[in-house]
Amino acid sequence: MLEAISKQKAHYMKPHRNKNIAYFYAFLQDIRPEKSSDAASAELKIRDKINQLSSDSDALLVFQQHCKDLLLSSNIRNLFSDNMGVYSSDSLFQQLFKDIKHKILPPLEDKDSINYKITRLFYKKDDYRWVTAVPNDVWLELFSLSGIDNAFMQENFRNVLLSMFTILSYQIAALGLDEELSSRFMVNDEIISPFIEQNKEVAVFIENVENAALTENHQPDTLSHLLVMLNQCLDNIATIRKNTLIYGTSLKQSYLLNRIENKINRLKILIDIVDEKEFESHRMVEFFKEIIYNENHRNNIGYLLSANIGYLAYQIAEHKGNIGEHYITNDKKEYLHFFKAAFGGGVVIAFLVVIKIFAGKVPITDFWMAVCYSLIYGIGFIAIHLMGFSVATKQPAMTASALASALDNRKSKTNLYSEALLMAKVSRSQFISVLGNLIAVFPMALLIAFLFSLITGTTITDEKHALKYMDEMNPLYSLCWFYGGIAGMYLFLSGIFAGYFDNEVVYSKIPERIREHPFLKSVFSASRLDKIAIYLNHNLGAIMGNVMIGIFLGTAAFIGKTFGLPFDIRHVTFSMGLLAVTLQSTFFNIELATLGWLLLGIFSIGFFNIIISFGLAFYVAIKSRNIEIEQLFKLPKLLFIYLRKYPLDFFYPPKTERTEEEVFPETKNTTINS
Repeated sequence: MLEAISKQKAHYMKPHRNKNIAYFYAFLQDIRPEKSSDAASAELKIRDKINQLSSDSDALLVFQQHCKDLLLSSNIRNLFSDNMGVYSSDSLFQQLFKDIKHKILPPLEDKDSINYKITRLFYKKDDYRWVTAVPNDVWLELFSLSGIDNAFMQENFRNVLLSMFTILSYQIAALGLDEELSSRFMVNDEIISPFIEQNKEVAVFIENVENAALTENHQPDTLSHLLVMLNQCLDNIATIRKNTLIYGTSLKQSYLLNRIENKINRLKILIDIVDEKEFESHRMVEFFKEIIYNENHRNNIGYLLSANIGYLAYQIAEHKGNIGEHYITNDKKEYLHFFKAAFGGGVVIAFLVVIKIFAGKVPITDFWMAVCYSLIYGIGFIAIHLMGFSVATKQPAMTASALASALDNRKSKTNLYSEALLMAKVSRSQFISVLGNLIAVFPMALLIAFLFSLITGTTITDEKHALKYMDEMNPLYSLCWFYGGIAGMYLFLSGIFAGYFDNEVVYSKIPERIREHPFLKSVFSASRLDKIAIYLNHNLGAIMGNVMIGIFLGTAAFIGKTFGLPFDIRHVTFSMGLLAVTLQSTFFNIELATLGWLLLGIFSIGFFNIIISFGLAFYVAIKSRNIEIEQLFKLPKLLFIYLRKYPLDFFYPPKTERTEEEVFPETKNTTINS
């Protein structure tokens, strides 16, 4: 296998028999940096090459001739077709399967196609890093020496470009009128049709070119109308994406929007090539960079999923962000409310702990035990939600999205100072919720265990099982911290499901469909049906999220046992309740050191519950918003300054809300923006 890979790599690296490819292979070897991240070195080498060509007329002539020959001898249709970054007519999952298939067994390529030649020249999978990092002006200077604009004037070349004009225009029109999207443009039962109008303008433009009638009197007007239509198409796409919270979104919609956008951008590139009056040189450089980027990511499954699931992830994260805002305290009144809600949640969980212990005594198979545990967790969490209580470990998945939403530069300019203030609010909100859960669950579980013992004359669990439960919470004898991390992952996934169903309820218009359901209309009155619809609109996501977390937590041990893996869950609030029951069952006959280790284990469980859930949710949220990690490098420093100056703010709200100028005096003169 390794030998085959090395042979394939050698094939790409050896000079090609084709003189053009061989020339540009050597040319790229001269300017390619040793490390793809070393953009400065690449820029310096390109500038040296520009100086050499500018000072040597013979070398410049050879360079121009090879550039011209490369273009004229290549089939360039694929540059503007369903390859090289333009999404195909396949569905997302069809395209995904195709990429997997081509990953295993690469397809045969036309050796005359420009794709084939680009693959041979930019054979390193990370070439795009230095290509995209080199400034546009440097590439422009090099391209200006190539003389490729003369190749664009060749009749055969121009005819190919005009045929691609027609193809792309028809594709844009067809995609824009897809039922998935056209409903978004309905006004008075008529479709707002820039997608159709652009096709008409393209036809006029091509006719003028073919008739050699592109005079200064006609060409500008024709192109201005065409560009207006194309920009209107892009505006409509932006409007759909902007209104996803109102209308929701789907994978199919996301995929269609990406396809239209890509094809419109290709059409604009063609305009640049064909018409020098509308030529935008920087767009050509960006096109070149995009080609290399797409070539290096060809058949890249992660790239395909990231590009298309991104908008759905953004929608889910946005719904979670809106919900997450309700999990952030701003003043003492809200702080106290959080404590009461968390206290109530802790009381309910105390009962769930006891019920789970009794369920574990039932002589049934592991599978049905997993089902039983799932029902206990699911019904319990739903009950907590319906009663208006809260579980602290469910907050991070929501608050992380709210934090990322505040960083979203699509909404406003990223301000790290305000983000630091918001994180302090999140910290104290999380602290009081955890405290409320734990303060309630321990004494309540202890009280239940004591009353059960008083009434029945026996303990809820025997000493043998009590010691087993203790070992499972002791970091010296178990992987409780690791299992706490698995629970954190599940808590994150439940948040994803909650966001997904919040999206689905608006995208599929579930409330409206319930109101118009024939059977339901015959059973319920209009007012009652309206209440049901409103309730589901606001609570379906939360209910489904609780159902999923119940299934996740309930089946974890079964999965681990079935596959013989160290796979299980530990939840901080349930563990604290279990500790109370086991202490009562052993009549508090436990060494102080052992108790200390048990408390350390429980707090480590809580730490990993929260940090894993928060970390995964925050990562997905910032990636879905195209926020670069580098933008956040200054944030830890600001948090440290805030913590050192006002440490209690991270645990208790101040009398008056802190301002940026109060915490960071330097903001009076400057602002840290990404």
